[in-house]
Amino acid sequence: MAKVLVIEDDLLLAQSLYDWLQLEGHRPEMTHDGEDGLNLLKVSGFDVAIIDWDLPGMTGTEICSNYRNAGGKTPILMLTKKSTIADKEQGFEAGADDYLSKPFDLRELRARVKALLRRSTNLFDTGRKVGSISLDNAGCTVTIGTRIVKLLPREFALIEFLMRHPHTFFTAEKLLDHVWHSEADSSIQALRTCISRIRTKTDEEGQSSLIETSKGWGYKISENYTSDLAIETKTSKPE
Repeated sequence: MAKVLVIEDDLLLAQSLYDWLQLEGHRPEMTHDGEDGLNLLKVSGFDVAIIDWDLPGMTGTEICSNYRNAGGKTPILMLTKKSTIADKEQGFEAGADDYLSKPFDLRELRARVKALLRRSTNLFDTGRKVGSISLDNAGCTVTIGTRIVKLLPREFALIEFLMRHPHTFFTAEKLLDHVWHSEADSSIQALRTCISRIRTKTDEEGQSSLIETSKGWGYKISENYTSDLAIETKTSKPE
């Protein structure tokens, strides 16, 4: 299950790609604006990005160039109606990894996404670790000390985002923007419900909560929670 960003201003095509990616078992996010897409690509840790060439705010090639110049490594598939060799050269020089001309067959898109995901696996770890907390992208689980907790895709996406920025508070609005991102169920209540479910699954009596809340600041991964688990794990080992 991969995290895939779709940046496409054709609303019908973008929704079709989003729905198809979900059916393929991936976790897609979608935006229709170039600048917004670049910001998401930089901070949200995607496995693959599917980017249209002609976008409002910033073109696909500008997104690629800006992202690569900032050190970004996520594989990028460029979608465009342009098909000349010169156009393809421009896309590759900007930092795209692959190129698909519109209109295209979903079977070809599937093959190209799979190829980029194999490349992505070589570029990135399959999981993420902060202190004694680790995530497994393939299994959609979080491991806390010796406990393995199965998460729903939305819960996993929220924990994954917070763990990518372990020392930063995010307001509810920022989390909705980065994790839900303009989806129909995006609301403060949806966020609170998601956090409540995570705490029910991960927190134990007498320990700090996995997700720390601070009035006026928002939410982040609790450093106290990590420290408590690290101490517990260390002292529980046999001499």
